[in-house]
Amino acid sequence: MGMAQRRAQIPFPEAPRGVCRWCGDAILLADGPYRGERDIRRRWHPPCQAAWEQSDPREAQRRVYRRDQGHCAACGLDTEAERDRLGGRRRLRDFGKPRIPVWRVDLIVPLDEGGTFDLANFQTLCNRCHDDKLARQTNERLEREREQQAEALMARAEVLLDVSRRLVGHLRDATGEIIEQRAGELGEPPEGPAQITRKSE
Repeated sequence: MGMAQRRAQIPFPEAPRGVCRWCGDAILLADGPYRGERDIRRRWHPPCQAAWEQSDPREAQRRVYRRDQGHCAACGLDTEAERDRLGGRRRLRDFGKPRIPVWRVDLIVPLDEGGTFDLANFQTLCNRCHDDKLARQTNERLEREREQQAEALMARAEVLLDVSRRLVGHLRDATGEIIEQRAGELGEPPEGPAQITRKSE
């Protein structure tokens, strides 16, 4: 799916100096007489700061464009050439309306499935491939939800069937006890279910 429209929130905004606001780990001095102690001049590890900046959709778009130069990772379409074929940037912008993009920054692995803001998890997709992937992911999610609902219904049905079997067993035992009790009161030998059936016939 495409990039979110907001930058990721800082996980540790209140971290003191010398503790990374992104990962929460201490920022240690690498050399000098105070090597191994916290560097109170810093609030970020450099890789963590880069990851946070890259979570900004605009920054991610700039970095992905520098790497891919607008070529779609799925079909190989040169989206810049496609833009020129459609008449350039001005033709893709109506008066008073935002410009229509010809490519999208896409997360290969979505964040809710364990994806990250690393550059390796970004790819360029043309509009058609992006829409196809979005529709495919939507269908897969709906299929997973249907399968989960079916499994839940089957599990519930098995529980109800087990409860029904236990109730039938309890009723059978209770019926036998009542027959034996009545037979004892009348001084007659107890009749089993088969004998009762033959008598009724």
